[in-house]
Amino acid sequence: MKISDKKKFIVRVIEILVIIATIILTPIAIKYATAVRDYEAVGGEYLLPIFALVIILIIETIYEASEESKKNKKKNGGKQKWN
Repeated sequence: MKISDKKKFIVRVIEILVIIATIILTPIAIKYATAVRDYEAVGGEYLLPIFALVIILIIETIYEASEESKKNKKKNGGKQKWN
């Protein structure tokens, strides 16, 4: 299998690593927070999956912006148009 777009491949690998890290860290954080509090409660440790989603969305936005700027450079022949 040949990877045609290395940048997109790297972005996808980073996103998968973020998801895996979230899956591993969330239960650990919940157990740790429960042990520190000495009772069960809902706290910020339950926001880790949402934080991971925000990270993934930021990575996607940066990737899309770089692809769009690359398309604009090709379209304009390397010259930037300032308004």
